[in-house]
Amino acid sequence: MDFLLVAGLTMILLHRADGGEVAVAPAHVTGLHAKAPMPNTNKLSHPEGRCVLWLADGRLLSVIETCDVVKKLLGEADDRTR
Repeated sequence: MDFLLVAGLTMILLHRADGGEVAVAPAHVTGLHAKAPMPNTNKLSHPEGRCVLWLADGRLLSVIETCDVVKKLLGEADDRTR
């Protein structure tokens, strides 16, 4: 199978708070952190973000999807690679 096709099938598409989209490889996600209830005193996430992803390269990514949705997408991407 073509490498780019396999790579594309294993990526998940998430949405940043500014409206942009970002494709993430599930293998690069090292942790998830749900947004704290209001008031948002968490300086790691954007006020509109609902989940913060820690990535293997040390970056943090704040997305508007909930961590439950991200976990589901990560599981579905993992199932496609088997």
